[in-house]
Amino acid sequence: MSVKIIALLLATVLGTVAAPNVVFLLSDDQSWGDYGFMDHPHIETPHLDELASNGLLYERGYVTAPLCRPSLASIVSGQYPHQTGVRGNDPVLPNNATRTSNRELWAEFTNRMDKTMEGKPSFIQLLKENGYNTLQTGKWWEGDPKEHGFTHAMTHGDITKGGRHGDLGLKIGRTTMKPIYDFVAESQAQKKPFFIWYGVFLPHAPHNAPERLFNKYKDIAPNEPTAWYWANVEWLDETCGELINHLKETGTYENTLFVYTCDNGWVQDPEKKNVSIRSKREPVEAGIRTPIFLTHGDQIEPRRDTTTLASNLDIAPTILKACGIKIPAEMKGLDLLSPQNLQERDRIFVDVYEHDSDIDQLDNLDDGLRARVVIDGWDKLIAWTDRKELYNLQTDPDDRKNLSSQNPEKVEKLSGLIDDLLRSSTRQESN
Repeated sequence: MSVKIIALLLATVLGTVAAPNVVFLLSDDQSWGDYGFMDHPHIETPHLDELASNGLLYERGYVTAPLCRPSLASIVSGQYPHQTGVRGNDPVLPNNATRTSNRELWAEFTNRMDKTMEGKPSFIQLLKENGYNTLQTGKWWEGDPKEHGFTHAMTHGDITKGGRHGDLGLKIGRTTMKPIYDFVAESQAQKKPFFIWYGVFLPHAPHNAPERLFNKYKDIAPNEPTAWYWANVEWLDETCGELINHLKETGTYENTLFVYTCDNGWVQDPEKKNVSIRSKREPVEAGIRTPIFLTHGDQIEPRRDTTTLASNLDIAPTILKACGIKIPAEMKGLDLLSPQNLQERDRIFVDVYEHDSDIDQLDNLDDGLRARVVIDGWDKLIAWTDRKELYNLQTDPDDRKNLSSQNPEKVEKLSGLIDDLLRSSTRQESN
């Protein structure tokens, strides 16, 4: 038995184990295979590769929505978009108004939309209530982060001052890492555990990585837009490396739980820079699949899981359990550090709504709906509003061959699973 394990056991018996720090690493608009650790033939992500190799990696992770705002709301709350009411990025405005044509109306409806998360569970709020310093950086949609459990925040969220999806917070990684370094120092001085929301705006467009990274890929990528996207992916990795190395230098790395995922997928348009095709906003695998991994010094045994289904819905309860905090009953995700429980569940769900959401129709779960998805083992059903598509992901991982006409019984069974989920969600809301 190692000295570290003996020390941990003794500390546990004596009740002196320090609460773990938590760093949540959130990629923004990245395809599930675009990592070194996912065997991409060209993209290099050495810092994430090392972190993933030292922890528990789920290759078959999934978002709850292929669009950033509803995806992030699910991560915070542990609930699906049809439960949180955060279904799209922006509100539908009356009389065909837009955020540029009527700024006052835009501000009014956006502020109303920001209130949707009030009363919903929040793992960040619970961390704060249990003594954590909590820092928001990068992507954030729900107004002022300090109203959602963050003790420290880069984003102001004021719609009248340009707040929408992160404002000043979007400088993290692309421009500076100093707010994180200052936050860690303050938390150490106060002897308080910390949580960092690292919602870095990468590899999200604009694909404007440093020229040196573009030059690295321009001759091996199939086209220039892809080279710029690949460069942004490595830029993401570099910033994660800066964060990781800082924690090592400050002696906080070993007692820090890292949780990594992406908000939604991305496949680069070969002809247009900063534009995607058949991925983001779509229920296809390229839009909803993401690797998810957890690393915590020597406390998580390295393992690569190639079959078990994991969901971003599971992140909130996983973090809370790791920090010794009671998980609210409203959170229906599972502990990612208990693979056996995930295997027994063996299915995940995804909501796909329009980009803009009518906040006066939130009681209607079908308003703005494009499709619902259930993945049960290797079977995948996309239930569009006007048709249903069935795929076998084991033989068709990019969901191209629709098998619905050949398997009506399986379509009916999977449709029933979606109906059961919606009935269960409705009962929870009424209780």
